[in-house]
Amino acid sequence: MLSWLVRRLAYVIPLIWGVVTLTFILVSLAPGDIVTATIGDYPASEEYLAQRRAELGIDEPFPIQYLKYLARVVQGDLGFSFANRQSVLPLVIDHLGATLILVVAATLLAVLIGFPVGMWAATTRFRTIDTTINVLSLIAFSIPTFWLALMGVLVFAINLGLLPTQGINTIGYSGDTFGQAWDMFQHLLLPAAALAVPETALMIRMTRASANGVLNSGFVLTAVSKGLPRRQIIRRHVTRNSLLPVVTVLGYTFGTMVGGSVLVEKVFGWPGMGSLLYDSVQRRDTSVVLGIVVVVAVITLLVNVITDIVYGLVDPKVREATIR
Repeated sequence: MLSWLVRRLAYVIPLIWGVVTLTFILVSLAPGDIVTATIGDYPASEEYLAQRRAELGIDEPFPIQYLKYLARVVQGDLGFSFANRQSVLPLVIDHLGATLILVVAATLLAVLIGFPVGMWAATTRFRTIDTTINVLSLIAFSIPTFWLALMGVLVFAINLGLLPTQGINTIGYSGDTFGQAWDMFQHLLLPAAALAVPETALMIRMTRASANGVLNSGFVLTAVSKGLPRRQIIRRHVTRNSLLPVVTVLGYTFGTMVGGSVLVEKVFGWPGMGSLLYDSVQRRDTSVVLGIVVVVAVITLLVNVITDIVYGLVDPKVREATIR
């Protein structure tokens, strides 16, 4: 198991290299640069622009820029943000915590709602309920996340006035620890719900499909023929065996939400990596854009490795095959 884990982690290195290379190429092909974005409409001579580009090192040939950036990444240096006047890695880490809070909360919502509802849809004897859940989950999966975020602001914040819409906490609030936690929870609820809706729908559909497959398997039919109670069959046989595809989807969902939280964070003013990425793209701060992509790639790949490990723990056959 340890040797498999080492091999699995070794795959992360070329994957990260591929992500960095592709992102660097795409960012370099985009029109404009940080100099023109910073100056804006202010009239500046070509000599001044050339001097600024030389100071920032963006006037060098593409291969030289790429090799220098790759050498810095290997040393753990993600560059310098000229728009924010600080190193990229500490800047991204400062925003990483808020993004992880949002993504973990949305993932928990997707699991706590999606798995039970999916099991209910698969095991209910009332086909109308199954069909209704299936149709509603398909609709929820098709709704754009940014539209859900905007509707959440309009309904729950503007019209009803129930929840705050901007930031991670109330500006100037100075309560005790419990009060601060409750204040953060109120700010977290709307963005986490908007981010979780499509993933909850995916979880429902995957759980339903997995449970339907297990219900038609031989060992379940054998348990039914022995006269075991239906609840016992579902609890002891169907639920655990239905977890296998769900674990895989969970790892995919977490990585998707980390990368897909940009618009949700921007709508709600959530101070995470998504907002930082959006602002950096607007400023053409390529060092920050590349740094965020590298951090997101590392997190996503590590989550996939953890998912594989959990998959092996849940399914003994996968674990035995891995060890061999």
